[in-house]
Amino acid sequence: MKELIKIYLNPKENLTYVKNNPKPYGKLFFFYVLPFSLFPILGYLIGFTVLKDSYISSLSKFIEMLKADPKASVSTIQYATKVLTMIQNNDTVKMFSFLFIAWIFEIFKPIFLTGLVYFFGKAFGGEDNPLKVFNLVVLAVIPVWIAGISYMVNSPVNAFLMFLSSFYMFYLIFVGAEKVLGIPSENSKNFQFIVVIVIFYVILSGIIGLLQTNLMERIL
Repeated sequence: MKELIKIYLNPKENLTYVKNNPKPYGKLFFFYVLPFSLFPILGYLIGFTVLKDSYISSLSKFIEMLKADPKASVSTIQYATKVLTMIQNNDTVKMFSFLFIAWIFEIFKPIFLTGLVYFFGKAFGGEDNPLKVFNLVVLAVIPVWIAGISYMVNSPVNAFLMFLSSFYMFYLIFVGAEKVLGIPSENSKNFQFIVVIVIFYVILSGIIGLLQTNLMERIL
């Protein structure tokens, strides 16, 4: 944990620790991916239970705002309404099914991002080492997971925190591209690399998000 804090406080100086001391897949998965990916799920759970009244109020206002917008997606309104009904009815079966699906997709996040970073990292002259890539990606995703605790409040605060944490995630990957993966900075290769990663991540995240929403709609 001390190493993590040092890296987050000064990634340019301390990310070489990841390159020199990569953790094995099993340790990364069981001691980092599984526990930290629970933060967003815990956020949802607190919002659905402890802060239920506040969550219902904000979600109801959000639905009314969507209904007042002629350009709003009908499917989005239907999905949000189903989530609202689930919370109002305190349907624990649907609630925990919702949380389980969300957790599976959170766990999948660093796996799919590792694939992107590994594939494009090699294309931009980086080291062919999937273990180091996975180490870097897990390290980068952890701040996003921690920020996910803000899912307990359905407000612009959550969106702002998720934006900041996602920006920092890409910054860590950008710095790690040179420090960990060995992508040369000459001719701005590391900058070109992160631009490509961001573009593909946004596109694929949208597709995966639709899949997640469709699965959740089926159980609501």
